[in-house]
Amino acid sequence: MPNCKSKNCKCCSKRYVSCGIDKKGNCLDVCTDPICGDPDCLTVLTPVVYDELGINLCRNIPLEPPSTNVESISVQVMDITFETCGDAAVSAVPISGRPNCYLVTLTNLQVVFFVTFYDCAKRVLCTQTVCANYLPYDESSADYEYMDEDTNPSSVELEIYAPYGVAHADTADLPAIVHVIGFGACNTSLTQGLNLIAIPKVLNYDTEDDIATIGLSVILKSVYFSQYKLPHNGKAVVPKACTRPTDDTICLDFVCGDLLDLAIKPLELGPPKYEETLKDSCDVSCDVPCDPCCAATPGSKGCKQTPTAEND
Repeated sequence: MPNCKSKNCKCCSKRYVSCGIDKKGNCLDVCTDPICGDPDCLTVLTPVVYDELGINLCRNIPLEPPSTNVESISVQVMDITFETCGDAAVSAVPISGRPNCYLVTLTNLQVVFFVTFYDCAKRVLCTQTVCANYLPYDESSADYEYMDEDTNPSSVELEIYAPYGVAHADTADLPAIVHVIGFGACNTSLTQGLNLIAIPKVLNYDTEDDIATIGLSVILKSVYFSQYKLPHNGKAVVPKACTRPTDDTICLDFVCGDLLDLAIKPLELGPPKYEETLKDSCDVSCDVPCDPCCAATPGSKGCKQTPTAEND
């Protein structure tokens, strides 16, 4: 038996190609001659919201304004933190007898707000971060005085449809992960599974007592990545900011010219063109000029492209 640790040995591996290769007799190999232009259909992998449910919360938050000139404020949710173990933990557990649904318990949410202070002319005086507890669980906490059964209870339970399951932490008890989407440095992305987003609104700001009444819409979403085929209606044109050149140089010509764009199109992995079949290499040269936007030099021996409808 040959030594399979040798670099020249191929006995321990197999090469798999697209299922449609060799079925249509194409000589074009997209691995060496990429296709240019726009496809008719585009395969996309996109996050899809399978279910979502929200609740409105509200509480007063004491602030420390920078001066007495503050007339109004605006707020933005930067982050939300919570416990993942213990009695005051946010949890997501499957509902008995209903395997496609989860019961999500939200409590003890530490919400970090980015607060902007304005004067009477809407000029920015300063910005600061403020942390406030929504759904307070600990009765000994200073935030518990803002607990209200109607507007800010100690916890809420939400049933959500999550047929493909949820993400779990890599720990011994494998707790479910509820990902927070905010405007912090590490939480602006969307993940597969349960996602939590919060949208704030300033309902009132008392300039004498420096107390803000902030409503918070907390929305829970179950998200899964799914593949779809979409009709391609052309590339979007990005608006370009222009500069005013004073000298005629190649750099200024480029800076003032059109934005660069990618020319090679993605393959259509399915009908109507089955372009995955073009990944079959072929050594037969064609006698017609090649598409100038492709990699091979027109008229050269390496040009193997056959004029087809998909190579506009």
